[in-house]
Amino acid sequence: MTRLCISGKLWWNVIHNRAFTKIHRELVLALESARMRLAVAIASETKSTPPDRRRYYLDTSDRIRRFIKSLRKGDPDVLQQRQAWVQALDALNRLPVHSKALLLCQVLREIVTTLGSPLE
Repeated sequence: MTRLCISGKLWWNVIHNRAFTKIHRELVLALESARMRLAVAIASETKSTPPDRRRYYLDTSDRIRRFIKSLRKGDPDVLQQRQAWVQALDALNRLPVHSKALLLCQVLREIVTTLGSPLE
């Protein structure tokens, strides 16, 4: 029987990578959920929303889509912001279930800006 010996530093890296993977997955899922909630809020407010605000909503949705894509790809600029991921998850989890589109846009834009995704 072979016994594997893992040094303390290597073991810490294994634990750290597992925690990173879990936070990464949770962040992607929370952002996807928030983006879906934004789509529902936009649809429910369509008739009463001025065209410029609707463009703002759709632009925010597109920015979140690009940000999620960069998270999935492992974009180095985004991955360096791991410390802020926990705060972003907390902000997403505190959003009321039935949020107005404007509130969702503000929170999502703040998260994307904080985590360092390029906002073109």
